[in-house]
Amino acid sequence: MDRWILRLILILLYLHGRPLLADQPPRKALMGMFGKPVTNGIRVDSIMPGFTAQALQLKKNDVILAINGHETSTQDEFGKASAALRAGDVVTMTYLRNEKRKITTARAVMRPYELSADVEIKYDWVKFGKGFLRAIVRKPKGTRKLPCVLLIPGYGCGSIENYSKSYNGHLMQEWIRNGYAVVTVEKSGMGDSYDCVPCQEADLATDIASYDAAYTFMENLDFVDRDRLFIWGHSMGGVVAPEIARRHKPRGLMVFATVFRPWSEFLLEMHRIQKPLMEQWSFEQTEHFVRKIQKVYYEFFVLKKSPEQLYQNPEYSEIVKNELEYKSGSTNMWGRHWRFWQQIDSLNLAETWSHLNCPVLVLNGGSDYEQCAPLEPALIEATVNASHPGMAKRVEIKNLDHFMMVSADHREALKNFNEQAYIKGNFNYQLTDSIIKWLSTIP
Repeated sequence: MDRWILRLILILLYLHGRPLLADQPPRKALMGMFGKPVTNGIRVDSIMPGFTAQALQLKKNDVILAINGHETSTQDEFGKASAALRAGDVVTMTYLRNEKRKITTARAVMRPYELSADVEIKYDWVKFGKGFLRAIVRKPKGTRKLPCVLLIPGYGCGSIENYSKSYNGHLMQEWIRNGYAVVTVEKSGMGDSYDCVPCQEADLATDIASYDAAYTFMENLDFVDRDRLFIWGHSMGGVVAPEIARRHKPRGLMVFATVFRPWSEFLLEMHRIQKPLMEQWSFEQTEHFVRKIQKVYYEFFVLKKSPEQLYQNPEYSEIVKNELEYKSGSTNMWGRHWRFWQQIDSLNLAETWSHLNCPVLVLNGGSDYEQCAPLEPALIEATVNASHPGMAKRVEIKNLDHFMMVSADHREALKNFNEQAYIKGNFNYQLTDSIIKWLSTIP
């Protein structure tokens, strides 16, 4: 049987077996291309057959300037414009081909459903405000009661679908192989979610509220063992995760590559590591930059000035544009609403961690150039254990980077990230071995 016919049959059987919400909008579309930002837009590197980019007849090296009249001069603008498309929408794309401006129109093509021969995958919804968030539950096949993990990813506005090709896919695969179900829920406005604030405009309070709803959703799944519910937080998800744990009292909490100190304080340390690594700056150049941006951070994080206010200051305008990735007149900064970052900085994480009364696993990687400060996991462990002795355990894996790959050091980690080595099978299974070992100790 032709594999596409088989795929269609499986999708129809899946849809037949689940109730549909009234007035449910069409499923989101898939652009189906990979590209990189250039001066005036997004340059097409490759195109996936069968999806929207192919329907638009785009070719490699075309530069996308706008989608349905919305400029795509940055990756965030492109992501926001393409994420808004649903199956069947008319897409008008403005682009450059051989320096000539062109316009093309086609219908957006539906994102395929995730299917697996080995894992049971259930698409569902989480009520959130006036709308719904798409939820995807992945579990071992069978009807027994299962322990379950709520996965909270980093701050970015990417979709939870097709995780199988990412580091999160390897992570979930190991959990499922060891008898755990995994709940993933889209951030506000992402994926099929609807009638919600777009992720790029949502603040931290919205993220916390969405994962609060996600935990309640997990609790009420009929196949879960409610005495064995866990939370996983990666990167900035490790800031959200203890906030959710504090509200719901899970059986255990796991965080990886996250921070403890105020965000404005950690950023200075991150710059001192990343600027020499990523931009080949001298340590003298780096220190000059850190002292300059420290003043910007003080006015943004402490005095609570908006990036627009800072941009209007001639002393700061260039650094706000280039380093805060802020475009005058927008609300976007580092891929999220600028209030998101002020709220992160305002969190008293010491207070949150000290109130937790459940087993905690804190993981960090020795080659992580993103969360580059071993002090962060050490402070989390110490804070939890000061209030609840023996409740927290810290594990450092020397050759583990931020994206869960095997990397010997910061330089190799950067190379592996740029080459998306996690797609090529470079996942560091020491991470999942440590997680499964710790989970086995939780009665």
